[in-house]
This record gives sequence, C-alpha cells and structure tokens, in this order.
Amino acid sequence: MKLLLTVMTSLALAQAAQLPFQRPVTVRDAQDLAARSHVRIVNGFPASPGQFPYQVFLKGFTSGDVRACGGSLLSNEWILTAAHCMTDVQWFEIVMGTVVSAAPEVLGYSTNFFQHISYNPTNLNHDIGLIRLDRPVAFSQNIQPVNLPTADRAIETFFNYLATVSGFGRTSDIGPISPIKNWVNIRIIANGACAAVFGSSVVVPSTICGTGAEDADQSTCQGDSGGPLTIQEGGASVQIGVASFVSSAGCKAGHPSGYVRTTHFRSWITGQTGI
Repeated sequence: MKLLLTVMTSLALAQAAQLPFQRPVTVRDAQDLAARSHVRIVNGFPASPGQFPYQVFLKGFTSGDVRACGGSLLSNEWILTAAHCMTDVQWFEIVMGTVVSAAPEVLGYSTNFFQHISYNPTNLNHDIGLIRLDRPVAFSQNIQPVNLPTADRAIETFFNYLATVSGFGRTSDIGPISPIKNWVNIRIIANGACAAVFGSSVVVPSTICGTGAEDADQSTCQGDSGGPLTIQEGGASVQIGVASFVSSAGCKAGHPSGYVRTTHFRSWITGQTGI
C-alpha cells in the first residue's frame, strides 16, 4: 500500500526534547527520499471492482506538474482529502468508479476546493480539505459515498480497531504510482505510541495512527495521501481517518502511518457541506 506523505517536524524541537523522533519530510521531498532509500510497499492487495466505491483518485494540476492523491466521496458533489494535496493546485481531475486509474467510469473536475483554515504545513496538523465537484456525479454500483462517524463519537479513539486504507499510491521501489487500486489492513494504535515516534507536535488529539495489521511494513505511501481510512460497521464503511503522513525512513520502515481523525472535524465538514 502507499501514501505519499510524511510530516515536517523541527529538528530543533526533537533535540530540545532529547527524543529519537523520526525525521519527517514534506510531500515534495518524498519522491527523492524514495529514490534514495528504495522504499517498497509490500503486502497490499488489489481491489475488486466495487470494493471501495467511495475511493477517488485525484490529479492536482499546478503550473508545473501534476500531483497524485486520494480522496473519498462524501456525497454526489463533495470529496474529502488531505489539505496538503491542494497546495499550489489550480484544478483537479477526479477519477471515479474504477479500480484502474486509466479507465474511469466517471471523470470529474473541480476548481472549487479549500484547506482547513488551521492547516499547518510544518507539522501537518489539521491536514484536511474539501473538494466540490463542478458537476454532481450520478451514483452507481461503483460510485457511492462513504459514511462518516456520527457526532456522538467525537471522543472515540478507535484504539485496536482493524481499519482499511486504500489508494493508487506507489507499490515499487522508485517506480510510478500504481495503475490499480490497492488496499491494506491497519491496526489502530494509541496516540502516545505514535507520538513516541513522531513527537507531540505532530501527533495531536486530531491525529490517528496505525501499523500494518499482518506485517509491520504494510503501510500507505506516495500517491495515497488524502485517501480514506475506514472501519466496517453494520455492513457499511465508516471513514475514521484521512491519510496524511509516514516516516521519513520510508514506507517500509515499520513505523506507524498517520491520519487525520474525521471525528474531530465532523462539525467543520457539516458546516462546509451540509452533510
């Protein structure tokens, strides 16, 4: 599995605390890091058609390149993703309803998107954003919205829950992002254990972390940022996290992957979207 990002924490903060925190790296540096350290994401699984109908693939067009990210459908016009996926982006192309990124059931577009007002690109706190499709999409077997946790679960930690993260992110050493959708199971860990790796300025109450459920090197990696972390309840997928960061040591390093807790932003999402 695959995500793109790692956090950028101040080395001075780590030294001041005298703790062996993992050094995070921004998304723009993730490609170079992967090339140097030959990170490999292993033990993920190809998705079946219709398995994650809420998963979308985002192509963010800047003035000079294209950014790959994931996202999730909240409704027929709103997409949830990571704030860092929007930095410098002018418009999005959105691939929906497929497990093969080159063969979308629907291809959407957006020029209407925004980051959370408190997003901090230094430590990735509040790394959450919303995209509004230029035209609402029609639901189908392969295109469906994901559920969000109900408001009464605001303080739930989901500790030790088995969750699933999916996306089109990198799966080989230094190759391109995956042409097919993949997924992997993640076991939710305590924030204290995650903060011991990344530091308390990165892992805050609105952060949720996990490790590979079957193997330590199961993770997200470049191209997965903004994608959904979900649990199964009553036969439905409930999104508890938005893929945000991994360790600068590499996606295969065995360190936790980090996500934004949707429970902490439920009121914000509702206020912006009406959902």
